[in-house]
Amino acid sequence: MHIRAKPGDVAELAVIMGDPARVEQAASLLDDARIINSYRGYLAYTGRYEGIPVTVACHCIGGPSAAIAVEELAMLGARRIVRIGTAGAFAPAVGESEVVVPGEAFHVSTLPMMYSGVAGPSIADPGLSERLAREVEATGLRVHRGSVFSSDAFYLEGPEIVERWRSAGAVAVEMECATVFAVAAARGISAAAALIVSNNLATRSRVLTSDELKPITLRTVRAAIRALKP
Repeated sequence: MHIRAKPGDVAELAVIMGDPARVEQAASLLDDARIINSYRGYLAYTGRYEGIPVTVACHCIGGPSAAIAVEELAMLGARRIVRIGTAGAFAPAVGESEVVVPGEAFHVSTLPMMYSGVAGPSIADPGLSERLAREVEATGLRVHRGSVFSSDAFYLEGPEIVERWRSAGAVAVEMECATVFAVAAARGISAAAALIVSNNLATRSRVLTSDELKPITLRTVRAAIRALKP
């Protein structure tokens, strides 16, 4: 196991992120937060938010790392998961600091297909996704519902990639949603995602800094936990 937690350490509700620094930020919102894992970069805390047990964990970068995180969190008791991350927008109308809540994630990776058995997009849990979108909107952030492209190549985001996936219907690109959704579906748990737009690839805007992203991240984490509640 990469997440070396004990039975009972992981809550049924989990928020996962690729950046351990953002996991630390999310953990600061929890009461009685305690670290349950730091092995192999899969930093994880469990605490309480408004009295409800919540785990926040790092899924590291890319689909294979995210698959390990979702698999092991599910083994340890997680049943509802929200990924919070960043994304580069494809659509010119999607601005920086806005949030994409994807209903599906396109991909060209074999990993999601190994779980789903099909070559099509990975699908988020519809009910959890809609609840998440409404909770993010309630914070005052602008939300875009739509499809994303989960890429395995972080630096391969040239104009041809932007146009190809925008034409297919994707509003943004990130790296893990296709895997998170596919693994969750295969394991019978719910998963959704809220992606903060850090830059727009169509308009070639600048990338928001970590300091600029932090307050938006915290608002989105609060919204995610509210959406995860039974």
